[in-house]
Amino acid sequence: MCRSIVEKVLWHSKETPDKLAMADGKRGYTYSELAHTIAKLAVVLEDGMVSKGDYVLVECTQDVNFLMLDLACQYIGAVFVPLEKNAAQERVSSIYEEMDARCIIAESNYESAGCCYQVSDVLQKAEGVTEKELNYVHRNDVAEILYTTGTTGQPKGIVISHQANIAIAQNIQQGVRMNASSVEIIPLPLSHSHALRTSYANLYNGSAVVIADGALKIGALFELIETYGVNAIDISPTMAKLLLKIAKRGLKKYADVIEYIELGTAVLEDETKEQLKEIFPQTRLYNFYGSTEAGRSCVLDFKEYDHTGCIGYPAVNAEIFIVDDGRKQMQSDAGHPGLLAVKGRMMMDGYYHSEELTRATVVDGVLYTNDLGYIDEAGRVYVMGRKDDVINYKGIKIAPEEIESVAVKYDGIVDCACVPAKDAVCGQVPKLFVQIADSVEYDEQQFFEYLRASLEASRVPDAVEVISEIPRSSNGKLQRKKLME
Repeated sequence: MCRSIVEKVLWHSKETPDKLAMADGKRGYTYSELAHTIAKLAVVLEDGMVSKGDYVLVECTQDVNFLMLDLACQYIGAVFVPLEKNAAQERVSSIYEEMDARCIIAESNYESAGCCYQVSDVLQKAEGVTEKELNYVHRNDVAEILYTTGTTGQPKGIVISHQANIAIAQNIQQGVRMNASSVEIIPLPLSHSHALRTSYANLYNGSAVVIADGALKIGALFELIETYGVNAIDISPTMAKLLLKIAKRGLKKYADVIEYIELGTAVLEDETKEQLKEIFPQTRLYNFYGSTEAGRSCVLDFKEYDHTGCIGYPAVNAEIFIVDDGRKQMQSDAGHPGLLAVKGRMMMDGYYHSEELTRATVVDGVLYTNDLGYIDEAGRVYVMGRKDDVINYKGIKIAPEEIESVAVKYDGIVDCACVPAKDAVCGQVPKLFVQIADSVEYDEQQFFEYLRASLEASRVPDAVEVISEIPRSSNGKLQRKKLME
């Protein structure tokens, strides 16, 4: 059994050496070529730069070079720490100092943050070296530390083992039913856990991953699909909305080619689901639930089953159950929700240098979330929203998504967000924020009439406020706390 993703890549390089492993807009690599390049990069890294166990910060270049540097770190047992493309100097310095990193490998100049090597220099040195053998790691060794911004706004370093990466890869591999001929395109940032883990899943599976530099360059995206015979897509809900808006006709051309589409990172709106079903009638459509801490723990095939709030079944390596406020396991249903708890081999080791936060989040291998939800009789999991976001109206728990999914269908509503507002009589009432299209003349009375006709009385917003833009994070996650504040 392989102990790391890179070890699996080397196995495929012997079994299917001439098969495409990864590609970008510049070139493609077979598994044999990929294995040789990683082995050479490993020599360069160990030649006075990095040793086993050292932390290596690598700036995302959104191409195969980034993934190869990642795998080269795994090859020698160094700890990979991805940085977003053009990350701020202050952020890089902060991470570098916190973990006493050995070096930074980047296209940007981060010399003020610490010892910095240029990606092009490392790649050039690798061309003329003799390969070295793999430094085998233990499955429980740390593979990477992924920095994410939590609800407090403070970056958190999430420690991921090689075992967790393999388990997440299996969750994805089996969740989307990958096969040997899968060729999946990823236009999402590789520095984000979602895209990185999709890449790992394809490499673990022995299939191919094609890296696109975003989705806005539609011509380049379609050219990659044509060049490498892409038959699967990994996108975010935000990116899906964008593509459906600006490239709907182009996407339809590939309706008979794309075997599956997987989405994640944020809530997937009903309207986006319906459009994807319409354009890709023969395509399997999946939405993943998970976090950087417990990757891809639940998957929904929304072509087969779709119900508001449903996130599907637990992934192959995940166990999900419902607990009360005291973290005691409980029976749940739509009328009696609790908090989701997750366990499995895909779990993080903890938060880097934050034992207190780790203890508050993970107990005996169980990750306790702040997501309110329940499990139905068929074993399907439902999420009503974050506990702090759910509206407690006269004791009735209302998921803000229930209201948002209706409001966003109204003509002229570009985006919306619902939050709980205090009320002396009801405890809490729904308050809705809406973003209106520039070309639309908004009539609040007509909008309320639509909401009253479409929602139960308890779910009709007490107030609607028009704002210029609904706050979202860079990967499309709704930032309700900014609205609540």
